[in-house]
Amino acid sequence: MKPTKELAFENLYKSHKDKIFRLCLGFVKDRDLSHDLFQEILIKLWKHLDSFRSESDISTWIYRVAYNTAISFSAKEKRQPMNTGLPDGLDLVDPENSSHEKELQLQKLYEAINSLTETDRVIAMLLLENTPYKTIADVTGITENYVAVKVNRIKATLTQKLNPHGK
Repeated sequence: MKPTKELAFENLYKSHKDKIFRLCLGFVKDRDLSHDLFQEILIKLWKHLDSFRSESDISTWIYRVAYNTAISFSAKEKRQPMNTGLPDGLDLVDPENSSHEKELQLQKLYEAINSLTETDRVIAMLLLENTPYKTIADVTGITENYVAVKVNRIKATLTQKLNPHGK
């Protein structure tokens, strides 16, 4: 029988892996770097799972860890050998894979999102996950009203980038 922390981590992973991975794709331009960032976020979630105090929703805590990790993530860290620190034997399946056509559409969207500022990238990715404005405000440290303002600006910017000729 697995210890409680391992079961809790597996459940957290299964329910949030795709959202976390999409956030990674929106934050870094390279798919390999996205996988590295994804792994780094998982490591931080594993290491700090015991410190989650249930003062906020688990999703908010996960996004906050992911956001902070993504902000500090660099290509230099990618080249360093990584010790995962995750125990062996966890039942972790890979994040979702998409069809080729869907993958191309997502790639264009992620490229447009990657051109945004760091905070706007995170807001855009959380918005794609249907994250409530309150949670986005908690994750980014800005007010809920300012999130709404930024969302409108981000939508306009992305629309312009994805459809520059207004077609």
